[in-house]
Amino acid sequence: METMKKSVQKQKFFLYFTVPIVFLMLLCSGTGLLQPGIYSRETPDWLAQCMGQDISNIFAVMPILLISAIFSAKGSRASQVIWAGTMITNIYSFMLYCFAVHFNGLFHFYCIILGLSVYAMIYFSAKYYGSDFGAWYKSEPFGKATGIFLLVTAGMFYFLWLSQSLPAALSGSLPEAVAADALLTNPVHVLDYSFYLPLIVISGVMLLRRNRIGYFLAPMMLVFELLTDVNIISLSVVTMVRLGTDSLVLVCGFTAFAVITLCILIRFMKRIKTE
Repeated sequence: METMKKSVQKQKFFLYFTVPIVFLMLLCSGTGLLQPGIYSRETPDWLAQCMGQDISNIFAVMPILLISAIFSAKGSRASQVIWAGTMITNIYSFMLYCFAVHFNGLFHFYCIILGLSVYAMIYFSAKYYGSDFGAWYKSEPFGKATGIFLLVTAGMFYFLWLSQSLPAALSGSLPEAVAADALLTNPVHVLDYSFYLPLIVISGVMLLRRNRIGYFLAPMMLVFELLTDVNIISLSVVTMVRLGTDSLVLVCGFTAFAVITLCILIRFMKRIKTE
């Protein structure tokens, strides 16, 4: 009984990191929506995307992060995977706030959220790195199909992003999105090329090889892909409303992709044992 109490006590770090992150996210995204003048230095397109991300933060990322943290603190392995995937998504989003949004009154809060999210993942990874993640599952969690799905989706995004950045690099011009948003580079391309797409590929390959790390990385990256779809849908809808752009095909496409990702994630997570 004493050992169990100590184990539960150690899980409280999920809440120690998550509660201040969620509070600051509510402050930042709430301010962005209620006082959009905070983004006055952004182009109309980038302003719409910032507001779309704020909506996604409040209605998707924050609730999932907080609820998964509560159940993670109680020892739920499935919740711990969801929490980690959501925190990875949060790092992505706040890298954009910190480096691709013009300096404003929320800058220091962006930095705090990014730092807390990074250190939360470092602490979590150090704590669980030696775990036998394969033993978390009561039966084979559709590893081959999930691994192939991850590799295919990574390939699709590589193709999509390269079709935008590579021709511009070869011709010495600016990609359309960079010019439209008055940015130095496309920060989404930077993060995806350098970190997130390689991580999706690694998780898919490890899962196909039945490596213990793959059994943890794969569902975590499925959570990341799902929330990324939600973010894209949100900012696309806001862009349509504010700028009158025709993004309906994009919204429908990512909605379908989100549904498929969610179904695969649910099938995978159902195989996790209840601790």
